[in-house]
This record gives sequence, structure tokens and C-alpha cells, in this order.
Amino acid sequence: MMKQDSMSDSPHLHELGKMTVFYVPSHKLDDLRFNENKQSARSSIHEYLMHRYQAYTQTPTPVKGFWVNHENIPVHDVMERFEVSFHVEAEFDLLIDFLVKLCQRLDEDAIYVTRGDRSFLVTRTQRN
Repeated sequence: MMKQDSMSDSPHLHELGKMTVFYVPSHKLDDLRFNENKQSARSSIHEYLMHRYQAYTQTPTPVKGFWVNHENIPVHDVMERFEVSFHVEAEFDLLIDFLVKLCQRLDEDAIYVTRGDRSFLVTRTQRN
């Protein structure tokens, strides 16, 4: 029997790529005020991620986020976590474009995103 050098050499593993995670306020995902063409934000996220990546993970257990807003006021919200993995960095740019539109739709200043070991804020308006 041949010894494997590492787990990545295993014929039983299929690498999915680098993990990307983003957080969206829970209370806005199914709120009718944020529907577009009779589709909830949750449904739009599901449709986009399944179409682009054929798989994703969504954690319905609330995560609480804390930050200081543009008016320097501390705020917090209950978030839901979405996770997707992919190899091609161009896919990250496409996901960011989708999240910018989601920020605008949900009237959010920003969506928190992690890609591998880096963190970002995707804003609805361009930085100055």
C-alpha cells in the first residue's frame, strides 16, 4: 500500500478553492420591503450562489455583528452567514458586484466579507 504525503494527495478529496464568507442582516432577508420582482433577498442570494457556484452554505443561526457607522455611532445587528468556495479570483470580483447591488437593495452601508485570511467591507458607494 502506498503512503500518501498529505491529505491533498488523496484521490478522495476534491478541492473546492478558497473560502469566501459574507454576512447579511437576518431581518432584511425575508422583509417584503426589500423584495425585487416579488423575490426576497434570501431567494436572490440563493439563486445567484447556486447559479454561479452550484453550492453554498448558509448558517441560519444568528451571528451578532458590532461596528461604528459613518456617523460614528456604535451599532449592532443579527446577521446570517453565507459561505461559498471557488478557485478563480475573477469569481470574487463577480461576487463583489453582486454584493454591491445587495447593499443598495437592502439599504446597507456595507456588507462584511472574508476571503481566505483577508477581510473586506463591500460598500454600496465607492470609496473616496
